[in-house]
Amino acid sequence: MRRLSLPGRATLVLAALSLALAGCSAATATDTGSDSGGGSSMNLDAPAPTPPDGVAAFEPIEPGSGEGLKIGFTQLTLAAAFPQALQSGMEEAAATAGVDLVTCDSKFDTATALDCARQFKTQDVDGLVIFQADAAASESICDEGPDVPAAAIDINQEPCQKTFVGAANEYAGQLIGYNVAKYFGENFQCDYDAYISLESTAVGVVNDMRMDGTEEGFESVCGPIHDEIILDTGAGGQTDVAQRLFTDTLTSLPGADKIVVVGINEDVILGALAAARAQDRTEDLYIGVQNLDPDNCAILTFDHWIGSAAYFPEKYAQLVLPAVIDLINGEDVPDQILVPHEFITKDTLTDYYPEYSCS
Repeated sequence: MRRLSLPGRATLVLAALSLALAGCSAATATDTGSDSGGGSSMNLDAPAPTPPDGVAAFEPIEPGSGEGLKIGFTQLTLAAAFPQALQSGMEEAAATAGVDLVTCDSKFDTATALDCARQFKTQDVDGLVIFQADAAASESICDEGPDVPAAAIDINQEPCQKTFVGAANEYAGQLIGYNVAKYFGENFQCDYDAYISLESTAVGVVNDMRMDGTEEGFESVCGPIHDEIILDTGAGGQTDVAQRLFTDTLTSLPGADKIVVVGINEDVILGALAAARAQDRTEDLYIGVQNLDPDNCAILTFDHWIGSAAYFPEKYAQLVLPAVIDLINGEDVPDQILVPHEFITKDTLTDYYPEYSCS
């Protein structure tokens, strides 16, 4: 459940200003009323988060397992790193399985996602993989598409999804919150000036689970969050919206030099970093990041990158493609198949991505 509390005058002004500048993107700020210093509720011995049921292991694709099948794949956007890595993995897996993979890029746009569904209906696909940002429009998109088994990636696509494949959202959030709080506890006795959460309400329950999980993990170590600001960064979490809103937020926090920044994905963190660079305040930010792109040097070389909850989008196909093939073949598939997340830091990065080459 999201926190509801009475914001102070400064945060009300910030919220109104951000709403005016951002159009459909909303900004809200809440303050729990706590002081900004480290508190007696700090617990550095808090247990680490544990993975939930449903977490699966990545397994190689069985050659020829989908021979002769055609699968329609609605992509989130091929202009961002996460879907690009996912696309490469899907194409490689489809080639191994013998699947004819037909991709339609929704470009973060609901109307385009509807068009993708209509196209697949005329292309005689045997199954669907749906990765589109507007969870509220999923029923309409399902109605427009073919009546075939469907798997949703990372964003629920009711009522047509037969399985959800993607992030263990609450756990991924807990990993970030817990480890960021441990850093602040060990280095600053949980003293910080503001906690900024970059969110995407359009993706619905995924946003709530991921960002509530982040707060839960943080509070398990540092106690109740104070001086919290929540920024809604548009459908799917968008860099330009995050940058615009974060610019105003940072302006409203003069003198703050220990700002916790967490977000629903890497894109919104990039927006926050761009806003901070423009004001020469990058050293004021301490970031915990959802996903890890080994080529995202702007994040991975950032001095105050505390760590990332890795999603391994390049391996998603090892979970989703066998599930869709099984559904097409009439086999039982779990309601949800979750990614085995890992919290990765500068010290462990090359253990998972030996090819990492940022400097």
